Amino acid sequence: MKNVVVVLIAIMLVACGDNKQTAPKATDLKGQVEKKPTTAMLLYNVAEPGVDPYQSRVIVTDEFIRLDENSDGNDFVLVDRKKEIVYSVSNDNDSILIVNRQPVDTPAGMEFNLSVDKKQDDSAPQIDGKNVVHYVFKVNGEACNDAMIAEGLLMNVTKALSEYRHILAGQHATTLKTVPADMRNACDMASHIFYPVRHLEYGLPVQESDYSGYKRSLADFDDDWTANPKLFVLPAEFGRFSIDDMKGTAAPAISADGEVESSATSAHQG
Repeated sequence: MKNVVVVLIAIMLVACGDNKQTAPKATDLKGQVEKKPTTAMLLYNVAEPGVDPYQSRVIVTDEFIRLDENSDGNDFVLVDRKKEIVYSVSNDNDSILIVNRQPVDTPAGMEFNLSVDKKQDDSAPQIDGKNVVHYVFKVNGEACNDAMIAEGLLMNVTKALSEYRHILAGQHATTLKTVPADMRNACDMASHIFYPVRHLEYGLPVQESDYSGYKRSLADFDDDWTANPKLFVLPAEFGRFSIDDMKGTAAPAISADGEVESSATSAHQG
């Protein structure tokens, strides 16, 4: 295991308006890290409003992503990377919600002016030899996502998580149709629908927070982890349903930790 002692907590996660720099292009970082075909496991400490703190585990292979609350049980999200399908498994309901990738073709109803503030902090410790840099991702001048990013770290993992977020973006776009234009949030739409992966383009976020009060920090990771193959098997006895089966009702939002949420546009996806 590569234990991440989050010294970064002492670094204030605020927008650094006086430290604006031009963010590097994602293509400039691609050559820094060799993509490994091994299994990676990441463990996060998570805090969000109205919920007791919990741990979130992310397991990435070439074929699958599994997201759960650090448990091998039947409450998890499974992503089939090749088929581009998300399965949200609920042990309480003995059910599996199926989300297929679809294009984002819903008009936003507003313009997005994207900007990034970047601050290099020489006092921040390296993680696995990678520099940790403070990024603030803004939409229309508002700080929407704040992250300490280990530049170039585990780009095979960030690629996998980007695939997952793109699948969910199409599902969230369908729910956007039910939200009145005057109630739409620019940060929410940019982060979850129209620009869902921009915080993953530079490396792995090791500490992050967003406009909603959601926070998480990387507690541990292993980029050569041995996974039990059973973790990627869907319960055969569980019933299955899809978003298409729910026509005429508001499609649920899906969080990265396997929960089907009632909010039309809110989800934290990794």
